[in-house]
Amino acid sequence: MKRFDVPIVFCIFNRLDTTKEVFEKIRRVKPKKLYLISDAPRAERPMEEEIVHEVRFFVEDSIDWECEVHKNYAEKNMGCGKRLSSGISWVFETEERAIILEDDIIPDDTFFPYCEEMLEYYKDNEEILMISGNNPIEELYSTDEDYLFSKVPFIWGWATWRRAWDLYDYKISSWPQNCKNPVLKKIFPIKAYWTYTSQFDVLHSGVTNDTWSYQFMYAGITNDMLCVLPSKSHSVNIGFQEESTHTKSVPRWMSNKSSPVIFPIHHRIRVEWDRDFDMIYMKHFGRYGLIIKIKHILGLNINKPIKEEIGNWARKRRK
Repeated sequence: MKRFDVPIVFCIFNRLDTTKEVFEKIRRVKPKKLYLISDAPRAERPMEEEIVHEVRFFVEDSIDWECEVHKNYAEKNMGCGKRLSSGISWVFETEERAIILEDDIIPDDTFFPYCEEMLEYYKDNEEILMISGNNPIEELYSTDEDYLFSKVPFIWGWATWRRAWDLYDYKISSWPQNCKNPVLKKIFPIKAYWTYTSQFDVLHSGVTNDTWSYQFMYAGITNDMLCVLPSKSHSVNIGFQEESTHTKSVPRWMSNKSSPVIFPIHHRIRVEWDRDFDMIYMKHFGRYGLIIKIKHILGLNINKPIKEEIGNWARKRRK
């Protein structure tokens, strides 16, 4: 197989088992350029240092093709949000386009040429924010199209351009000016509106560093952009486990399977928001929107279980 032209970004940390599986997919396409992003071990977890270095060594030692390798390894733990966002920004200081894979996302072999074609096809279309390889509700929404246009950047295997990432702001500094924008209520069903706006409030306040993708969605919404996603997923998440930061279990309504791309891809005549798709997704995603809104009003961590946070809140009140 000839070497692959689009730079691939591989985000690794402390999961050797899943890293090996994802890396094998990368090895099959032999990218000419490979960017490695890794966070440092957490100080409160002394056993993590060994595994982080083991993961880094495995990847570096396993590159057995002619490849230009670039490494961005944190010296101190930054947290998922700051580490990935700063690493991706580092990549786009050099590259005009890239494919991004985390260490628990297994792409189908056809995912790579799919991304390459879409990156080329929409490279000059500033209506498009990113290309996703994942469709989390493919079993709930049927379509004859090969791909859809969504307001949501699904990040289980994705690609974008420097022109889009340049809009990214980790602190979402413009949120105070946009938080009352009535357009948001037209985009989101009410419970999803509570979920997303609560997340934006928290991110703007700077009290968390464990996410980066909501900020990317914010960039797309405030610039009236859309994301491309396939009608059938071309990547799958194998990282669901209790100790994971975000992906502890697969929601019942969410699809998590992968299918090959059927070429040639039939491109859309016009770029138009597939609103019905987003409404189905957001109604499921926002099912806990009222709880998240209440937690946010009470000053609780909106990303932790309500029982745990209510207990913490009650203990603080007693003190």
